[in-house]
Amino acid sequence: MTAVRAAKRPGRLSDGDGLYLLVGANGSKSWICRVQKYGRGRDFGLGSASKVSLALARERAREIRTWVEMGLDPVF
Repeated sequence: MTAVRAAKRPGRLSDGDGLYLLVGANGSKSWICRVQKYGRGRDFGLGSASKVSLALARERAREIRTWVEMGLDPVF
């Protein structure tokens, strides 16, 4: 969690397995899950890093990957 607080430079920081911390130019931080299936990549927003802990972001990313592998669209 210290790395999340310390992140200042804009860009994507990988936590592994498709989970990223997205740091905006204005310093905002949010979690996204990048999933690729059949050659198509999609990003799913998991929430603001100020409200969603790393543990919760990892759990949500795991759920999204499971849904995608089952052929379901996590947006629905």
